[in-house]
Amino acid sequence: MSLAARVGIALALLVGAALFVTALLPEGAPTEPPPVQGEAAAPLETGPPAKPGVLDSDESCARCHTEIYEEWMQDRHRQAWVGELYTELSLNHTDPNCFACHAPRPILETGLGSPAETRANFRESGITCLTCHKRGENVVGPIADPADTPECSADCGPVHDPSYPSGARQEATSRFCGVCHNLHGTCDEFAGSAYAREGKTCLSCHMAEVIGPIANGGKPRPRRVHRFPGGHSPETLKEAMSIEARREGGKVIARVVNRGAGHKIPTDARHRAIHLMVTFFDAFDQPVAVETERGLQVEVEMDLIRLFYRLEQREPTQIDPVGTLGKNPWRESSVAIPPLAKGGYAKLSLYYLLRTGWPMHKGTLVQELKVPIDGD
Repeated sequence: MSLAARVGIALALLVGAALFVTALLPEGAPTEPPPVQGEAAAPLETGPPAKPGVLDSDESCARCHTEIYEEWMQDRHRQAWVGELYTELSLNHTDPNCFACHAPRPILETGLGSPAETRANFRESGITCLTCHKRGENVVGPIADPADTPECSADCGPVHDPSYPSGARQEATSRFCGVCHNLHGTCDEFAGSAYAREGKTCLSCHMAEVIGPIANGGKPRPRRVHRFPGGHSPETLKEAMSIEARREGGKVIARVVNRGAGHKIPTDARHRAIHLMVTFFDAFDQPVAVETERGLQVEVEMDLIRLFYRLEQREPTQIDPVGTLGKNPWRESSVAIPPLAKGGYAKLSLYYLLRTGWPMHKGTLVQELKVPIDGD
């Protein structure tokens, strides 16, 4: 057979094979790769998909992350759906406006630039491990290289996600927390603070760094404590605010200072309030009533610091964080000294209430301060 004949037969076989493969493709299927639109995105590190049943609930995480799980069990995020205050404010879990942030779907799946979305199952777990750590069928986190970490179990398909926040990644941290906590501008407030200019993040105050294993049996390494102290923590409140006072022209002038919070105080929730109360005592240590618009009162509210509900039609009285340009990190108020208090003193009490309207004994007494009142 001549060379030309052999080449002709080979070409005919190639054409026939191509026609056969094309016939097997579904109608309308592309026969070549789609054109690349713009610059190709950097490939995202992925891991093996999780085994069935592993990422169904937060209890799955407890198998390998017992210590971190126990920390989370003590945190208010865990109580987000079942807590007394939420139950009250959500009208016993009937107000759908509250659901998304108190029982959210994984935020890496609904989008960091989007509002949270309500999940359909195990809402009583509140804000779970999966809320922040689940993406598809994998668990993501700040660990640099899961393959180099022996304690990482392939059961949950651990993945390093470049978008995941760490203590040094301010923008990513704000996007994570802001899905729920920027509804009233908390992350925006932080962006204008001195802490933000120093490169700190939400985690700097609300998620302490310790040395310890991430998973059971792992080697100690820097990690974050999965408790998020805030308005429910007396220690955190005492670090965040304080009172100063002086006498001036027959009055006691008090100043509430935001001395530690990287956002306004109070922030985020309209139902939270800071009360500054004064009680006058005479020279015999007996309380002295003060004439007010509500009549004679022994405990007088010098100031109410809040982000008010819209229907209340009042300007916010919140205090800006330290270092916010053009703003003062304090708020002053005054009350006239009653004549019977001469020779005695004024006791100033700073309370933080998780629910405005609650009696003072349900709040946190942050600080008390005595101001002597001379008899002149």
